[in-house]
Amino acid sequence: MAAFAQPHGSWQRLVSAFLLLSLVASLLTGCGGATASAAPAAAPAAQPIQREMQAPAAAAPTKASATPTPTLLPVTPEAALQLDDLQPLLKTTNILLLGSDRRPNMPNWRTDVIMIVAVDRPNNRVGVISLPRDLYIDQIPNHRGNKINVIDYLGEQDEPNGGGPKLLGQVLEAKIGIPIHHYVRVDFEAVKRLVDAMGGVEVDVDCPLYDPYGYDEGGDPLALDVGVHRLTGGEALSYVRSRRIGGDLERERRQQRFIWAVRTQIQNENLLPRIPAIYQAMQGSVQTDLNLIDAVKLVRMAMGLEKDDVHGFVVNDPSMITAGYAGQMWVWYANWPKIAEAAQQVFDKPALFNESEEVKCP
Repeated sequence: MAAFAQPHGSWQRLVSAFLLLSLVASLLTGCGGATASAAPAAAPAAQPIQREMQAPAAAAPTKASATPTPTLLPVTPEAALQLDDLQPLLKTTNILLLGSDRRPNMPNWRTDVIMIVAVDRPNNRVGVISLPRDLYIDQIPNHRGNKINVIDYLGEQDEPNGGGPKLLGQVLEAKIGIPIHHYVRVDFEAVKRLVDAMGGVEVDVDCPLYDPYGYDEGGDPLALDVGVHRLTGGEALSYVRSRRIGGDLERERRQQRFIWAVRTQIQNENLLPRIPAIYQAMQGSVQTDLNLIDAVKLVRMAMGLEKDDVHGFVVNDPSMITAGYAGQMWVWYANWPKIAEAAQQVFDKPALFNESEEVKCP
């Protein structure tokens, strides 16, 4: 795994993080997709994270084979060019984007949004690979097998201030052969504070949504009819986290629309007067190892991308994952060779955000 950059000054980290939020809003024009048919209607209630989870039950489905070994080709210019074509993500800048439910004084937390963003500057394109939070990882350095969404937490316990993304990056490189160069971690509470600091975000709601549970701590029920709504931070948090209608599939689609709305607002509204409030909103809630210069370069590229320049997929196809149990945990078992193959073909996938696509509300 590529070495992570050392942390830099506090104010620079916050400026970099703000720029990276712009980058995320520009890149993740869509990260949802159909959930594999083997998924249950709703995942079981989360159990407290334990440092050591029990090994998978003997009756669990057969796990995927070991990480594929890259095909060895003769060292000739033609072979080198062919290898580049087959493994483009060995030349891209790969950023691990993480969204966690981490809160102050919280004994443990999970990272429920895990994406790899591959930035191909020479070809002015970006690939996005979204990994399910319940994916089972059989081998975690210094830990027993566990769900992928606790690896960030485990790594931070071993090595605070960056050990989580470092450990998760090592695992992903071992499984699918993609080096991770940088990371950005955003706490869900940062979404709420950022939206409020921006003065709310206008979202075009295309499917009605009602959820009596406020995902914002102490929040009110959410009721949205079809149409344009300017959401507060608490409403936005409920909008992107609710699974009551349509489950994970519909939640992922709403996240697409919300992120695109943030991106559009960043481009169209003058946020300069709100920079102090945004600065305060993000303190302690966004972590990245990207320095200011690299963040500026990435954002400049991102703001110039067209929708057709962003490709990607969700690891959700039945050929990639199979539902089962690891002890008492409901998990997805991965076909790592299939995922590795699909990852290297990410730029061949259709554009992620397609406004002409027919919407079927749940």
